[in-house]
Amino acid sequence: MEKVPITRQGFRNLNAQLVYLRRVVRPRVLEELQEARLYGVKVDNQQYLLAREQHRVLQRKIDDLQTKIAQCEIVVGRKFLVPHVAFGTEIVVLNVDTGQTFRFQMVGPFESDVRNGKLSIESPVGRGLMGRSPGEEITVLTPAGERTYRILHVET
Repeated sequence: MEKVPITRQGFRNLNAQLVYLRRVVRPRVLEELQEARLYGVKVDNQQYLLAREQHRVLQRKIDDLQTKIAQCEIVVGRKFLVPHVAFGTEIVVLNVDTGQTFRFQMVGPFESDVRNGKLSIESPVGRGLMGRSPGEEITVLTPAGERTYRILHVET
């Protein structure tokens, strides 16, 4: 099984989600399922069928989080003499086509959230930026089309 890099905070967030689902949500869903069983396990008992489906969905989420956590490898910060884009670094990039600047932290796929400034190292843009230095330009084929970015700043 290949390990997936993740930051400490990302790992804590995954664990917190798992604990919440196990300790808060699951008891509530199991209670609803038990209550629905009182009316019989029949095809016409919609409350039971709905509760059973909610339990299945919840269990899939819990299993998915457990799998992700098992695959994670926490990567701590590194210091570089020459700053370049790597896992955990914060970067400022300029979209050459639109003139917009973006600030991203390079993270693993389990914690990526572009809207909140966390770019996955496995995304098309993330793969293109990895290993590059400030001043370099890259052209990336994204689902929205071809984009050109210039790296303005890298913080380790």
